Amino acid sequence: SERHMPSIFPECDQLKQIYDKCFTEFFQKYIAPNFRHQYAVNPCERLHEVYKECVEESLQKKRPFDIDLEEVRKDVLNTEADRLRKVQEEKERQSK
Repeated sequence: SERHMPSIFPECDQLKQIYDKCFTEFFQKYIAPNFRHQYAVNPCERLHEVYKECVEESLQKKRPFDIDLEEVRKDVLNTEADRLRKVQEEKERQSK
């Protein structure tokens, strides 16, 4: 039997294992030298979304940790404001 890291929530474990298996298979192909990265589509994206929804729902219901979920969801790095600021700075540099 394969070893795996279980999900933090038992009710999400099967979803995690399905996603992990899919991603491992995809990643092995992705790192191959002859893989066409420009056409790469992550075939596991929907599986990840389903697993993530399960975890978030369980976090919301069970509250195992003292975590503010809204704070966790905030974009902190490379936000839209950061990108706009970089564009503006670049424009200012070019105009000098």
